[in-house]
Amino acid sequence: MAVLAVGVLVVGVLCLVNGAPGPGVLKLVGHPVAALIMFALQRVADRRVGKVAVAAGVGVLVVAGVAFSVLWWF
Repeated sequence: MAVLAVGVLVVGVLCLVNGAPGPGVLKLVGHPVAALIMFALQRVADRRVGKVAVAAGVGVLVVAGVAFSVLWWF
């Protein structure tokens, strides 16, 4: 997700420079925010054990699903 966030930001800057229509504000803000949330959850999942680690891992999947459905389908 972090690589995708950087890619979307690069495309946004290129579109701004060239005057082309690019990704909207929702996509330019949403991808980095989703990447940061997923990074934090993955860090918890890697460092903890038990139910907390499982919940953080599921949280990563949920954030990825929400980001995919909101930022790519709409």
